Amino acid sequence: MNALPDDRILPATRLVAVLVVPILVLAFLILFLVPGQTGARFAWEIKPSMTAAYMGAGYLGGAWLFANAIFGRRWHRVAAGFPAVTAFTWAMLLVTVLHWERFDTGHFPFRLWLVLYVVTPFLVPWLWWRNRRADPGTPEPADPTVPRAARLAMRLLGGLLLVAGAIALVWPATISAIWPWTLTPLTARVLGGWFGLQGVGGLAIASDSRWSAWRVGLESIGLWQILILVGAVIYRADFAGGLLNWYLLSVLVVVLGMIALYARMESRRRARGPRDSALQPG
Repeated sequence: MNALPDDRILPATRLVAVLVVPILVLAFLILFLVPGQTGARFAWEIKPSMTAAYMGAGYLGGAWLFANAIFGRRWHRVAAGFPAVTAFTWAMLLVTVLHWERFDTGHFPFRLWLVLYVVTPFLVPWLWWRNRRADPGTPEPADPTVPRAARLAMRLLGGLLLVAGAIALVWPATISAIWPWTLTPLTARVLGGWFGLQGVGGLAIASDSRWSAWRVGLESIGLWQILILVGAVIYRADFAGGLLNWYLLSVLVVVLGMIALYARMESRRRARGPRDSALQPG
C-alpha cells in the first residue's frame, strides 16, 4: 500500500537547491553591485548597467525560492517556482545558442553559465516531477483561501508576461523599441526569458487557492521587483526619458498590489491561528 502524500521536500531537491543558491547569490553580487565588471566576472559584458541590475535582482529572487527549498518544511510552498524556473532555463539555453558568437567560450564564467543552462533545463523539471506527488493538495492549518479576484489578476498578469516573453524571444526588436533603457538583441531575448519565468510562475501560483502555496512565490517576486526599483534609482542615468516611464510605474503598481495582498492574507492567517515558519528545517 502506497504511503499518503506527506508534502515533504525530497533530499535530491534540497541538495540541488544547496548547490544553486550560492551561484545565484554570486550572480546577484556581480550583476547588481558591480555591473561594470560583467565582462571579467560574468558570462558576457552586459550594457547598460540597468540590464545587469534587472538580471541580478531576478537571481536573488530565485535564491530566496531555493533557500526555502533547502530549509522549508513543505513542498507545496515552493512547487510553483519549479515550472517557472524550467521555462527560464530553457529560454536561456535557446538564447545562448542563438547568440553563441557574443560569448567568450574560453572564459570560465561562460563555461559555468553553459553548464548551468545545459543541465538545469532537464534537472529542474525532473525534480518537480518527482516531488509533485508529495503534495496532498490540502490546506495547512490556519491556511486562508486566496480570493478569486486575486487569482484572476495573477492569471491575467502571468498570461501577459508569457506573451511578452514570447515576443521578446522571437522579435527582440519589438521589445527594444519600447523599452525605457537600451537593449541589444541578446539582452532583449534574455529579458524575454525573465518575462517567461514570471509568466509561468504567475500561472502556476494562480492555479492553487492555498495562501501557503502563494506566500514564498510572492516573496520571491516581490524581492525581485523592489530591487528593480532600487536599481533604477542607482542606475537612473541609463533611462533616457527619466524614471517616470511606463515600465517602472507598472512595476510600482504591481509591487503595491502584492504588498496589499500579502498583508491582507497574513492578517487572515494570523486571525486563524499559529503557523509554522516557511524557513524551518523538517
